[in-house]
Amino acid sequence: MATPPPPQQGAAPQNPYGMPPQQGAAPQHNPYAMPHQPQPQPQPQGAPYGNPYAAYQQQPQHAGQPGYACRCCGARPAAPGTVRGHQGLLVMMRFLSTHGPFCRDCGTSIVRDMSAKTLWQGWWGPASLFITPLTVLINLVPRSAFRKLAPPVGGFRPPLDPGKPLWQRPPALIIATPMVLVALSIVALVVIGAATG
Repeated sequence: MATPPPPQQGAAPQNPYGMPPQQGAAPQHNPYAMPHQPQPQPQPQGAPYGNPYAAYQQQPQHAGQPGYACRCCGARPAAPGTVRGHQGLLVMMRFLSTHGPFCRDCGTSIVRDMSAKTLWQGWWGPASLFITPLTVLINLVPRSAFRKLAPPVGGFRPPLDPGKPLWQRPPALIIATPMVLVALSIVALVVIGAATG
């Protein structure tokens, strides 16, 4: 039976099976390490491969552009906001919403489209007579936030076309006509009541 050669005097014991050293054991000598290269440092427990997001965290942010990107086109700058809509039905009603962030053009387009649809779909119910104008007024808050943004740049697709302003769209004109007639009839009733009283 062959016996292993005796260890040399002064040499560190080597691990023939490649098992990692146990806690508290002295580090073993690597006979294949180059003398001029530093030994790799052991990784701390819980992070065996380092930080996988380090490359993304070190990327520089573009100056003057906040952290939001538009949900529709990916352009910056963008602002968070919720655009609301309303559909009134004879017995029921539906509340609609679209959540941002949106760039200036996409946000303006969505506000105008949802408000225009609300103006002609929102009146068909008893409670909707009050909810519809309130919904259009609530949309003024995200609209003002989108209007303050700079022109969108750097998206993965072109931004949405804002289109015509709300007051130039047919649904707004259709609704505006009866509202003006109602306002004029109230003024006429007040004037007639004052003249006959």
